[in-house]
Amino acid sequence: MADHLHNTPAPFVSRPGEGKRLPLTGLLKASDKETTSGFEVIEYQGPLTPPPHVHREHDEAFYIVEGLFTFVLGRDEHPAPAGSLVFVPRGTRHGFTASDGAFALLVVVPGGLEGFFVELGAGLEAGRTSAEVRAALAGRYDSYPAD
Repeated sequence: MADHLHNTPAPFVSRPGEGKRLPLTGLLKASDKETTSGFEVIEYQGPLTPPPHVHREHDEAFYIVEGLFTFVLGRDEHPAPAGSLVFVPRGTRHGFTASDGAFALLVVVPGGLEGFFVELGAGLEAGRTSAEVRAALAGRYDSYPAD
């Protein structure tokens, strides 16, 4: 048997409401561990909206299911209503805001940002500012604040 087959993920189904709750972000439907680092899927429900930042080693794709998101990509703003797909390749300065009740599926490739969302949410819930927590996490989870 080839060596790469030992790292093949097991098939799984994540049903409605199942997954790991990510504080202030949403529900992790497919984790880095479950996909052997292939990808992660998050049902984004907010209310957390990230300021501009950059990922050097991860691509992100957002499929807008409900509501309106406004993305900053580079220095430009792009409205993204329900039915939109927003692709953010690694190295791209980005951030977004979302209307009340907005909902999106976020796909992260490769996986590996789950810990960032867990620690960011916990820090914010403990009363630290977004800037403080993001600065502390910058080098650990490939999410770097961008002016």
